[in-house]
Amino acid sequence: MGKILGTIAWSVFLAAAAGTLRANSGSLAALPAPPVKRSGVPADGGLTCAACHASLGPANSDNRGKLKVAAASYQPGVKQKIRVEIQHPEARRWGFQLTARLASDESKMAGSFTADDNVQVRCDDGQVRGAPAPCAPGLLQFASHTAASTRAGVTGGVVWEVEWTPPESDVGDVVFYAAGNAANFSMDNTGDSVYTAVRRISGPCGLSGRPVISGVGNAASYATGQITTNGLVTIVGSNFLPRGMRRLLHPGDFDDGLFPKELSCLAVEINGVRAPITYADSGQINVQTPSITVLGPAPVRVLGNPGRSNELRSEAATVNMVNYAPGLFQFPGTSNIAAHVADGSAYIGPSTVAPNARAARPGEVITIYGTGFNATEPFYQAGELVPLDERARIRDRFTILVGGAALAAGDILYAGLAPGAISGLYQFNIRIPASASEGEVPVVIEIGGQRTQPGVTIPVRR
Repeated sequence: MGKILGTIAWSVFLAAAAGTLRANSGSLAALPAPPVKRSGVPADGGLTCAACHASLGPANSDNRGKLKVAAASYQPGVKQKIRVEIQHPEARRWGFQLTARLASDESKMAGSFTADDNVQVRCDDGQVRGAPAPCAPGLLQFASHTAASTRAGVTGGVVWEVEWTPPESDVGDVVFYAAGNAANFSMDNTGDSVYTAVRRISGPCGLSGRPVISGVGNAASYATGQITTNGLVTIVGSNFLPRGMRRLLHPGDFDDGLFPKELSCLAVEINGVRAPITYADSGQINVQTPSITVLGPAPVRVLGNPGRSNELRSEAATVNMVNYAPGLFQFPGTSNIAAHVADGSAYIGPSTVAPNARAARPGEVITIYGTGFNATEPFYQAGELVPLDERARIRDRFTILVGGAALAAGDILYAGLAPGAISGLYQFNIRIPASASEGEVPVVIEIGGQRTQPGVTIPVRR
């Protein structure tokens, strides 16, 4: 269960890949092919067409619209339609660019696109606008709108369906990068809205070992046997992924901003409901308990190749669903709570954590993290990402004890979901009391008669 800090980092700081495409807003007859390598792929340098097109700010800054890429898992060599959809309430002309890359090396093309009346395909032959398909083997390919499919005058949004042929063999996961332009049809290149989207899909799913669960517990406290709705949970066992494989989240794993419920041919069911996944390797899976309210015994199962003819289901491990299962995250290998100064200037902990780690000071405001505190106002469903500007506070009464003494209300500056993180990560901004003793000071949070794990501390020095 020791990889939780990686999960926190991905949950809190994970952001969508950047990239934009700006379609020409001029006449239909004069519409050239857009430059290639403008779909925001990091391996391409994150290039966009923003140098030529003035828009309403960076990609995705206009929250009135959005771009989405929909694709199913692939079978080698079997064609499928990739759906690119852009929406905006005021735009009146539309454009896109799409490319497919190997997840193992995003500088390399995955499969090929087919042109039609609505889609043109360009090959990256070194020219700014590339060359028309068919493409020589190994060249990057970019699918984009044709003049007709910019749908001048159409309002609300448009959809393109791009025919994609996967590689002839299983190459692992594939990532689609897309950029879209919701233009105002003003006959120039200003005042438009640009969006990006990323979608990662798996291959034929050939996991061969039946998953085995040996433990299910709170991802923060490591306490086993009890979990709560929306809580972060760690499952340990074997045969989850091939030995040595480690799967962190990728921007393309998110669908409409939700954490995935399948990751590298793995899924988890808690009480029969799929759970959002944040991390997986051969012996560990980190998930969030679904937003279910049934209390009592609940079966937990790991599924390999979920939904396929070769699906492998583990034997059920039974846990107890309770109202509260609070726990505080710790720095690995220490009794110290994972904490930092509220302004982010330093970690609070031993020097082994980070070069700038230090003890907290009386009167200083620090931030600590936990899970298992149940409902907030407003409430977020499992798998949702909490907006950076949201303050979803814990709904039920709780007490925070530092050094055995309850904090005054004025010393609890915030207690709720961590902004920018998955909806199971809770953040507490607290002021260390001026009267706090020096040394390793215990911290406990109590809610609904349940307490966070004993023995965890914050170092305090005057």
